[in-house]
Amino acid sequence: MYKSKPVHDLTIQDLKENPIWEWAIEDENNEKQDETWVRPSKTKNFTEELNGSIVAGELTTNNGDNFPMMCSLDVDSNEVFISSVVFYNDREDEYYALEDMVKQIDWPLTINIRLTINGKPRALNFSVNKLLFYKNDIKATLD
Repeated sequence: MYKSKPVHDLTIQDLKENPIWEWAIEDENNEKQDETWVRPSKTKNFTEELNGSIVAGELTTNNGDNFPMMCSLDVDSNEVFISSVVFYNDREDEYYALEDMVKQIDWPLTINIRLTINGKPRALNFSVNKLLFYKNDIKATLD
């Protein structure tokens, strides 16, 4: 049995235990589940088949504040894109969607994700300013 749960219940601790959470689409016939449920991936190797899955990372603001975070990840050829960034503020014990905190955050941001992609350990670094965020154009290359 999978440990499926609604995506809004996903926590940083879940991602520490399982680094990739995929959408549980084929489990929608379960009357308790719908298209918003995710489950831990059976693999720790991110490939294009897992595009749109949720992974963990670390977000650092321009003033040096660090937050654990999660986001949706997509791999396309030699580029990696992230979206739907949610970070955790442990001082407040709260999760925040980046899109809801645009005015409160000290920009630019740095986002780091460590993950195995296509069989190779990767350290992905994203520099994010407000314009890239608004354009939903947060990407890095797989060099």
